[in-house]
Amino acid sequence: MITSTSATDLLSQPQPNHKPRTRVMRSRGQWKALLEEFNTSELTKSAFCKKHRIATSSLYRWQQLFAEHVGVTDFVDVTQPLSSTPLPPPAPSGDNDWQVELELGAGIVLRLRTI
Repeated sequence: MITSTSATDLLSQPQPNHKPRTRVMRSRGQWKALLEEFNTSELTKSAFCKKHRIATSSLYRWQQLFAEHVGVTDFVDVTQPLSSTPLPPPAPSGDNDWQVELELGAGIVLRLRTI
């Protein structure tokens, strides 16, 4: 007896040696730890990625991202003066005038004023 199998039946049957791929979302800290582990391992990028089941493109991207931010931290010490240049006095326009100037580094200055 010959039976016919539909495409839907074929798709619903388990495939041999086929594992569904799941995307693992890693935090910045987890990537940093992975990169530190890679740097201390003697594995090639391909071997390391295969061992940890990550894409080599992801490893390259995170290496580049961390390389661009070497020495950059989220902490800024605001107890020390950022500039010896005094701020110009705000133009008087009301009782609630205020002005803030923050030097963020790398030539970036954030200025806030009321209107």
